[in-house]
Amino acid sequence: MELTFCATGYENGLGEVVQLENTCLFPLLKGSDIGSNKEWRGKYVLVTQHAVGVDTSPIKVLAPKTWAYLQAHAEQLDARSSTIYAKNPRFSIFGVGDYTFKPWRIAICGLYKALKFRLVAPLDGRPMMFDDTVYYLSFDTEQEARQALAALESNRAMSLLSSLIFWDEKRPIKTGILNVLDWSRLQANTLSQPALI
Repeated sequence: MELTFCATGYENGLGEVVQLENTCLFPLLKGSDIGSNKEWRGKYVLVTQHAVGVDTSPIKVLAPKTWAYLQAHAEQLDARSSTIYAKNPRFSIFGVGDYTFKPWRIAICGLYKALKFRLVAPLDGRPMMFDDTVYYLSFDTEQEARQALAALESNRAMSLLSSLIFWDEKRPIKTGILNVLDWSRLQANTLSQPALI
């Protein structure tokens, strides 16, 4: 599902170069890219659904080359071990919803031992996708994203989050920690008791 753009098409992890429509292709930043502040490296990911559980068969008509590619690798894709895949349409993915397709992001890698948030813009009009080591917030506009980033980077927010993180853990940054921020108070430059975002 992860491919890298090259002169002759898109190369997958098996070293195969294929031609695909851009219908289901979205730019991808890995957790290591976010954590080390690297620029986009020409990576893409196939996003087969706009919501969990949605039928994937329309790809056959909307993007026939992509459908043929999925069919050619069906055995490997069907072998994915998570029960999430077994209970959903073939070639499903998880972690998608309306938020996935908003253009602006604030992202952080859970594996890096640094509390560093990154503003991520869309690329060629398409929202950036991430691997499962990245936590992110989505926004409709750049202004909204920048305002939220300023709130996240405030001394109060950083102090609270830092006090909750155990840096010696393999994944020190977790959703449970990020979710303690009370956005209404944070954006008013004060923090109250922990509350879900």
